[in-house]
Amino acid sequence: MTTLPKGKSLWIRSFYGFNPEEDGYAGWTKEAGRDHILKHIKGGDLILIYGAGSKETDKALRSYVLGFLQVDATPIDDRDKASPESLKRKAAQGWANKWTFGIPVRRAWRVDEKLLIRSIAFNTYRPEAGQAIGVWGAALEPEEIEKALKIRVTEVNVFGEPPIAATGLKKAPLGDEFKPSRGFPGAFGTHTSTKNDGETWLYLFRFEGDCHALVGRPKAHGGKSLAWKIGVSSDTAARLGQLNLGIPPAAKGRWGQFLQARFPDRRSAEAAEQRFKDESNGKLESLGGEFFWGDEMQAMLLFAGIPGVSRF
Repeated sequence: MTTLPKGKSLWIRSFYGFNPEEDGYAGWTKEAGRDHILKHIKGGDLILIYGAGSKETDKALRSYVLGFLQVDATPIDDRDKASPESLKRKAAQGWANKWTFGIPVRRAWRVDEKLLIRSIAFNTYRPEAGQAIGVWGAALEPEEIEKALKIRVTEVNVFGEPPIAATGLKKAPLGDEFKPSRGFPGAFGTHTSTKNDGETWLYLFRFEGDCHALVGRPKAHGGKSLAWKIGVSSDTAARLGQLNLGIPPAAKGRWGQFLQARFPDRRSAEAAEQRFKDESNGKLESLGGEFFWGDEMQAMLLFAGIPGVSRF
């Protein structure tokens, strides 16, 4: 069953459209509406946006699922994360004083199939409560979340955030974003460089610096979660160097070696990597691919529990 990372929720909310490329925030006209959602959501939660049933919404969009937003539980002003084009459009429509109380959007996915909201939120959504859901939002139930994560989406840019990676989802189920990926199978036998497949290391890297800034999350008081990367390589020092090449020299943080274990060949190392990913469910939060978020002791125990890891 496809699920969200542990501790995360999926909310629904109606709106007139879906344009995160210009609107890097989710906004409310009344501060009370924004403050209400802040009491219930957590950083990294998702909001499913569907077309409101009002005249401001294009008829073709009304009551249809439009997209998903991943948000931070932080109060901001609309001008903090709205493009100049967005602000001009609001002013031209006479909406300058609407949706000014916001929370930041960090990532967004546009839906690639036409689905009515009632087909997804079959328990939570009620047409007569449309206005209330638009203001207050509503959390989906587990079986509704499971269905929502099967919707095919494409990741899109968010105003005020870095451009999306080339590996972003394209017409794929949203749930794929939250699954640890399988390690890319290596080639076996004799390589063109005449180097034979042999001893391979399973490694666990830890980000040494402000992990919360790295993943765009507010730092919770007393929070001890860290960012992790699991992988395999015949040369962990070289792999670590490659990973850190993408970090600016002036940045206050780097990936560092935490644990490693030697395996006789790449196939067995990749099997161990997959075992770590499979066992991580409920213990570490998947950040997608080979990256995880969680407690140091949990990460250490997971690594130590992999068959074939006899010493660090």
